[in-house]
Amino acid sequence: MIENIADLLPDLVSLAELINSPVDLAPHDNPRPTDDNETEEPEDSPGKNTAGGWKAIPAKPAVYTCFSSEGTPVAAVTTANLRKALQNRVAGESESKRNRLNYAEFVQTIRFRCVGSAFAASWWYYRTVRSLFPSRYAAMLAWKPAWFITLEPVAEYPKFQISSQRCAAPAICVGPLLSRRQARELVQSIEDLFDLCRYHDILQQAPHGTPCTYKELGRCPAPCDGSLSMAEYQRQIATAGHFLADHFNARTQWFEQQESQIRQAASRMDFRLAAMCKRKLDMADKLNQGELAQVHNMDKWKYLIFQRGKTRQWIAPFVAGPGWVAEFPEVKESHVNEQLPAWTQFCNPGVSDCIPRNIFPIEEVAALVTYHKYRPADAGLYIPMGEPIGIDIIYQAMHIWLNHNEQDDMPEMNSTDLPSRNRSGEKSAL
Repeated sequence: MIENIADLLPDLVSLAELINSPVDLAPHDNPRPTDDNETEEPEDSPGKNTAGGWKAIPAKPAVYTCFSSEGTPVAAVTTANLRKALQNRVAGESESKRNRLNYAEFVQTIRFRCVGSAFAASWWYYRTVRSLFPSRYAAMLAWKPAWFITLEPVAEYPKFQISSQRCAAPAICVGPLLSRRQARELVQSIEDLFDLCRYHDILQQAPHGTPCTYKELGRCPAPCDGSLSMAEYQRQIATAGHFLADHFNARTQWFEQQESQIRQAASRMDFRLAAMCKRKLDMADKLNQGELAQVHNMDKWKYLIFQRGKTRQWIAPFVAGPGWVAEFPEVKESHVNEQLPAWTQFCNPGVSDCIPRNIFPIEEVAALVTYHKYRPADAGLYIPMGEPIGIDIIYQAMHIWLNHNEQDDMPEMNSTDLPSRNRSGEKSAL
């Protein structure tokens, strides 16, 4: 989809007008104001400033694109301080010595959009380069593709697959993960938890395969040699897939079944079986609080995202869904509680699915959100909304986030935290 660049970057400036203007580095050239005046409103464009020249260029975070005299886009950039970035790029000889492009030599106009956070910058940068450089925009992004774990339980010889492409229903698909290594480690953990076949090449020889050591250790039912029928193994791996994707609260049901088996085994004094079930419970608990917290059923993938706005007193809300990001108007921090029910309501499938918006590849949107969610420099709040979450939980998460100024002190919010399971007993592209 090619979007109108004037809609993406609505503010336009002539570089010649800037070059002919005196450089005025005011002491307040700070990408984020420090004034705590509650009545201050975020500046959406330099149109509010009647001054010309450099004073009309906001000293704020922004996404901008440079165009030649022929109207050809030659650069797309994100910056923490637009005015300073442009002043540095028309400095002449000093830029040549630093092997950086001097905009004064080939740029005629610049389009830009001010943003309030790194996430917003990436979102508008992504849309900009996708429209301006459709054949090579993927190589211009700071984030790598996300990874997914997929499973077709009814395949003749089913196995978990790792891919950078999301599969469609009825196959099971979970993600997104930051790296292939993370996806592979999670698959290995699920195979250990559910005693699945580790060697797919041997499984494909069923029922005439030679079983591996895992059968001897009692950690694989050996469908390869016919000890377990392929139909039974398909059901076993489907159970593992539903647990991974948490289909129909599969994790809660599985935990309850394991706890019930422990009680029954203990009543029969079968302590070996009880110990084995206890080991699996402990393994699953560790997964549920770690690796499983990073993945979601992609059929329901959705996030409510909060970022700081263009000043510290404003909050910028977003909702990310399968192939889209909805950006809401910024609100004062003191008014967040009034708007929170509306943002949460927008996450409901019956509401969000009926609202027209720009649709992009779900893999690309998921990669952007995942990159920022786990990026140390991103101080936003990311709340998974694939399953219904009580408004009180979101209020609590917002309160914690708003009272943490340093990202290192920020508690990570994920699906296992909201709520927990109850147990019984500057990027530049040229």
